[in-house]
Amino acid sequence: MRFSILAGLALCLGAAPAAAQFNAYYAGTQRVNGKDLPCSTQFSVDKGRVAVFLKGARSSRMLFTQKDGTLRVVDDATHTWFDLDRKQLAGMGSAMADMQKQLVQMPAAQREMAEGMLKGAMDGMRPPPPSVYVWSKDTLSVNGYPCTRVDVLQGDVKRAEYWGTTSADFKLGEAEHEAVLAMQGCLRDFTIMVTSVGAGGAESRPFQWDTSVDGYPLISRCFDGDVMTLDVKLERFDRKPLANDLFQVPDGYTQQHLSGGNPKDHGKKH
Repeated sequence: MRFSILAGLALCLGAAPAAAQFNAYYAGTQRVNGKDLPCSTQFSVDKGRVAVFLKGARSSRMLFTQKDGTLRVVDDATHTWFDLDRKQLAGMGSAMADMQKQLVQMPAAQREMAEGMLKGAMDGMRPPPPSVYVWSKDTLSVNGYPCTRVDVLQGDVKRAEYWGTTSADFKLGEAEHEAVLAMQGCLRDFTIMVTSVGAGGAESRPFQWDTSVDGYPLISRCFDGDVMTLDVKLERFDRKPLANDLFQVPDGYTQQHLSGGNPKDHGKKH
């Protein structure tokens, strides 16, 4: 199952004033089959929940509810969705551990054959190198806000960059800040690797920035080698309350089960 969803969200905005809900809207381009196509993104947060959207060649969203620690990934292109929760991922981890134990107990010849058959799948499940943030001295004014360029490296490979501002206009309230950090923790624990459409299998991770210092990205870019696969810039932001329907899966969408269970159609009510 291959979903197009922006992810790898990480946010740490330091001490925050009394600002509460926050919505940021971006527009730009994504690289699809060698062509730059228009796209837009949205990042919304209020107390206990976060919503991240991508609209373009293939639209999708990621919805996080802090109370139950659930990430809901919705593919609006295929009208499907699935949930990730800590219990489910813990079960998947246990299954991997059991498989390793069984391999150890096999005779050498059988173990070698089994490991060869599983090698491709195991390699695909390995998490990427940790992201390293390299602050440059390059500055730029974006929508009137001074920004600094930060490169996001995995090993020796540049996977993303962002232009971040420390303006107090982008501070979150304490509850909203905690919700985003909780989502960040889930993304890290789950090691979710998600792909931008047309990126040739490369990971696309906008809204990933340095959690050790203040700053909010007004420009976010992703790369596959020398090719920029996503380039979005902030158009506007507001402090309006989040509509509940942002977190609802529409009628007729089909739930996918990572464990291989039977799919089911989803109505307006859970």
